[in-house]
Amino acid sequence: MLVAYTEKNEPFVLNSSMPQTTLYQLRKSKKFYCPLCKQQLLFKIGSLKIPHFAHYSKSSCEAQFSDRESEMHLKGKEQLYSLFNALKLEAQLEPYLPSIQQRPDILFKLKGNDDQRIAVEFQCSPISLEKLLERNNGYKREGISPIWIPSTPNKIVKKGIQRISLNKNYQQFREVTHPSYIMTYNPAVRQFFYISNLIYLHGNSFISKVQTISLTNQKFPFYIPKPITKNEFEQFWLIYQQVKHNYLQARVLFRRSGVNDILLRSAYELRMNLHSLPKYIGIPLKGSEELKVFSVDWQLALFYFIHTNKIELCHMKGQTIYYFLKWARMPETKIAYEVVSNYCTFLEKTSIQHSYQSIQDDKLLAILYNQFLAM
Repeated sequence: MLVAYTEKNEPFVLNSSMPQTTLYQLRKSKKFYCPLCKQQLLFKIGSLKIPHFAHYSKSSCEAQFSDRESEMHLKGKEQLYSLFNALKLEAQLEPYLPSIQQRPDILFKLKGNDDQRIAVEFQCSPISLEKLLERNNGYKREGISPIWIPSTPNKIVKKGIQRISLNKNYQQFREVTHPSYIMTYNPAVRQFFYISNLIYLHGNSFISKVQTISLTNQKFPFYIPKPITKNEFEQFWLIYQQVKHNYLQARVLFRRSGVNDILLRSAYELRMNLHSLPKYIGIPLKGSEELKVFSVDWQLALFYFIHTNKIELCHMKGQTIYYFLKWARMPETKIAYEVVSNYCTFLEKTSIQHSYQSIQDDKLLAILYNQFLAM
């Protein structure tokens, strides 16, 4: 923690820019106490972490005051606190809210609106969706708007359109913050990384446009990424097609389950070569991650389902879509239903009825780009 109380019950905020001599003199001359449990604290001045306070032993308030904070978390919240102060936002560092027993990293008020409070959480460790929603609900009960800023994933070090990996912990921030992007922060380089315009591939893989903005250039309200241009979407599409090609090649070479593999079985029954599939089989769609497989798997399976059951594409509606999801052993959820329904609508709009039809590349790209903007 970076905030403690002195013997005179005055709040004291540590600042890593303080000279070492000043810090050692403070530790020698003063005693500091926990704002919550009132116990005396250790004043740590080491080489591995920035100066911080910690409890002498395990205490009842350990959950609110994370004694084992990482260097990244300590640095990050100190830097964010300095940002909000520089923006004249009356920020508080590590305030305790007794009514909900929560302690945001930073709390501040909006200019000209004393009633509107914002809680900022710089999240460096994994957190369950249940805990995240519980914290959010606590803030909202107090009329506080929460903002979650996860630490930047280690492998994201540059900006531009690229393939990235986001584990489930990062993916859930889209559900509670911004569905179209994730704003992260890296205290080591003092930069915000915006992971936007996400297109799902498979597993934890996505294609994204990554943008950066320095701590000193950030404002509040925070910068919001703009939609990608058509030229940028063409870069997305090229990466997507290359990933799909490599994925299909690997499936043919290394998959041994044969007829038990829905992709290989679908291709076999439809007499289709996986290396020359029409480009409308395996396209990105909003919510595709709900199906937990690459789009080419379930979209080719859909044509096989239609072929096997001798039904027309226009009849892929209502309960029939749920029959398909069950048949393909995929999640039978509302989101999964909407993804499949949207794909069927896309096929109807492009006059595709059978898997042997074709479509011009420029027409397909234009439709996908307009759909992507709508996402």
